[in-house]
Amino acid sequence: MNEASLQSWVDETLTTSLLVQVAGESIIEINSPISTSGWIGFDGALNIGKAEGGVGLPFKPLPDGRMQHDIASSQKNIISVLIAIAAERGLLTFRDPVSKHLDQGWSQSAPKEEAAITIWHLLTMTSGLGDDMSYVAPPGTIWRYNVGPAWHQLKPLLEAASEKTLQDLTDEWLAEPLGMEESIWIERPGMNYLNGRPFEALLTSARDLARFGNMILNKGTLAGRQILRTESITELLTPSQELNRAYGLLWWLNGQRPIRLPLEEDPIDSILIPSAPSDTVAALGALGQFCLITPSRQTVVVRLGSALVGDAIGRDITFKIWQFLNQNLFNN
Repeated sequence: MNEASLQSWVDETLTTSLLVQVAGESIIEINSPISTSGWIGFDGALNIGKAEGGVGLPFKPLPDGRMQHDIASSQKNIISVLIAIAAERGLLTFRDPVSKHLDQGWSQSAPKEEAAITIWHLLTMTSGLGDDMSYVAPPGTIWRYNVGPAWHQLKPLLEAASEKTLQDLTDEWLAEPLGMEESIWIERPGMNYLNGRPFEALLTSARDLARFGNMILNKGTLAGRQILRTESITELLTPSQELNRAYGLLWWLNGQRPIRLPLEEDPIDSILIPSAPSDTVAALGALGQFCLITPSRQTVVVRLGSALVGDAIGRDITFKIWQFLNQNLFNN
């Protein structure tokens, strides 16, 4: 591979960390570190120092020059796996009403409407709640991507069901068995839930996110450690409803059409990432924080950084990275 063209791509796309692994081996690892901590605004602007009232994605350098990033909505996929682990341990079921685990009043809906919303609805973006947590439609009747509070109720729900903190759950169930030593939940600057709970963001590194991705690639195991049963992985990565078949249980799925995207009213007659193999599944976050997993290529791709143009799930950059890989690695 032409190193100059790779560096050019990294610079052009404002990438700070790019890691490509095939069958668990690193084929590409490139870092364009920033020497001090800061945050990336949702307009893509790079800011050094504390947010001080602004809203954005924090980052910090690691001692060896790599970076830790707030991975934005890619944290949803960590939560989906934690929910699946909790289900395997008998602490909850996907069909439980959310109100079984959280006190009444967790939303801004009337009690009867709130009681009909299940964990499954939060996992599939079909809760029927708006960004202010008020009732919009009956659960299961509309698909509406929540960057706001609705799906985040899965975090206090996990804590209530397990009687552990979110950090302790992540450490015990994922980080320690997978060797993820650079992952920590933090408070994102300038953001809170409607109930005043700080908005948790997952600060992690490309290597840690790749370990998580390889566990998914290997159907729930890594280095001999079983995190989830194969059937649980399959359920996470299967179209969860007919409203948007490109969405599993907080996972994006390639190869399905038409698709519904955040902030788009109408479906789009396209697959999610046209340049990627159809079996690719994805954790996608704002400004291109993503982990792409492709079983047919035995490939995990992690990218962290900023972007010239913000997009709720970084879809444009996922297209560009697979276009680059096809031309330079897989010779397609």
